[in-house]
Amino acid sequence: MTGQEKERAYLARELHDELGQVLTALRMEAVWIRNRVSASDPTASARALTMCELIDKTIEEVRGLAIRLRPGVLDHLGLVDAIEWYTADFEKRYDISCVFEHDAGPEIRGNIATAAYRITQEALTNVARHAAASRAKVTMSFENSALMLTIRDNGKGFEPEGLGDSDGLGVANMRERANLVGGTFDVLSRPGSGSRICFRVPLTES
Repeated sequence: MTGQEKERAYLARELHDELGQVLTALRMEAVWIRNRVSASDPTASARALTMCELIDKTIEEVRGLAIRLRPGVLDHLGLVDAIEWYTADFEKRYDISCVFEHDAGPEIRGNIATAAYRITQEALTNVARHAAASRAKVTMSFENSALMLTIRDNGKGFEPEGLGDSDGLGVANMRERANLVGGTFDVLSRPGSGSRICFRVPLTES
């Protein structure tokens, strides 16, 4: 898991820095062409404007992909801000209402923060792909020196025991992440009643 996170961080930097710089340079060239031909060739000028718009959209997609691979906000500002960003981005991309509620508590960083963020990410991705839900809710609370993370949706639900190999892979990944940081992971769902995913991990001074 640590190796995966390092690779994700590397890919995120490459996308943001290298590809982002190339796209920005292409946009500048397209603007230069548009300015040069705006008076003499309106058709070419319009095509150059279309190029600028496509490049702008691609730049935003690349930035979003880089952040989803490894959000800098998780490293710099912590878990709460990272989940706030992701739930807002999820709502925008999938048009599914997504609420994040959290208690005041200790600052969560390191492996536990990464596990909680990735479990949230995987759970909401499954909601978007499979649940046919209109609402999702992420709740983070603290009880008895432990972090409690819950992701609920109002979708069609499923039988956890009946998941196939491909469908169950995401659940297996989430459970593995929870186990590796000393936590527990539970899936509660049944057809027609939505789903609830619960991640609990003890917090220590270290």
